[in-house]
Amino acid sequence: MAAAVILEGKNLVLGRELFDAMAAGDTPQRVPFVPTVYEHAAALIGRTPSETAQNEDLLVEAQLRAYELYGHDLVAVGLDIYNVEAEALGTPVNYYGDSRLPSLAGPLLPELQDLDRLRVPNPETAGRMPLYLRAAERVKRSIGGEVLVNGTVVGPFTLAALLRGFEKFLLDLLNDGAYAGALLDFCRRTALRYARSFLRRGVGVSINESWIAPPLLSPALYEEKVQPVHQCLVAGLKDAGQEHTALICGGNTTAIAEPMLRTGTALLMADSTVDHSYFCRLCAEYDVMLRASIDSGLLCRGNYAQLCGAAQGIIQACGHYPKFIFGCGIVPFEAPPERVLALKEFVRNAKRPGNPH
Repeated sequence: MAAAVILEGKNLVLGRELFDAMAAGDTPQRVPFVPTVYEHAAALIGRTPSETAQNEDLLVEAQLRAYELYGHDLVAVGLDIYNVEAEALGTPVNYYGDSRLPSLAGPLLPELQDLDRLRVPNPETAGRMPLYLRAAERVKRSIGGEVLVNGTVVGPFTLAALLRGFEKFLLDLLNDGAYAGALLDFCRRTALRYARSFLRRGVGVSINESWIAPPLLSPALYEEKVQPVHQCLVAGLKDAGQEHTALICGGNTTAIAEPMLRTGTALLMADSTVDHSYFCRLCAEYDVMLRASIDSGLLCRGNYAQLCGAAQGIIQACGHYPKFIFGCGIVPFEAPPERVLALKEFVRNAKRPGNPH
């Protein structure tokens, strides 16, 4: 059913073919359209985020419904992605009966010595890790011939901050380097073990590291304390069989963009607040994919002219780059589907700068 939706349009090329072209050094036939559809997928099947996040069948149904409707060019299977590892380690999660995302009840490591009792979780049995592994495998089995299907793991810094508490972990980085380094390494090993379980199922994986963007973390601390851990994790995923790994961080990452690129990431995300032309030049220098995004809030507010105007600005800045991917951040739960479809139609019909076709 999903393929039929795509083939009804004018663009017959499939998402997987676009990424294959970029990997081969060619310019894809059209700009890849890659919204991130997590909690919005739950809305599409009339369920709450908390219901969907705890039920394998609902998670699969939601992701397949989103793909059937939008035909986006990469599918990331997830929902409350920053809770899964922390929950598997023992952090309680609050679930809700409305549109709110599940949330962690509090830090797991209020005292330094608590780290001694932690063990890297087994993804096949711990918390909801098995649920997400099975769901991603089922989605891949259903649509993986047409589109890349990825799972997600939380980056080491963000997981450490969630486990310890953000302010406490920043103080650890400044005042107790040995402890902070041990916690970062534990979180790196947790991410790597979880990622390997996705890879064994034939599902790709991305590293989501939301809390490293300045001003949350200073560029100096990132480069000194966190970037080497990222580099080690990316190398570990390459050793596990994933040639190209995306290290993803939203926000204004201008000050840490080059250190992030030196981790070996295959993709740099340029959020709506950055100079997209600068990020485009950096990605060309390092020969990596650029995922440039509009403000996801435009999917819920403003008019269609504003939505398409923002999209046109990004395409003008980045569309000449062969490895450019169009993003719109995480689609809000309440976003009207017709607005996502309108954005998709605009992007898929947009002409690359300097290209008359």
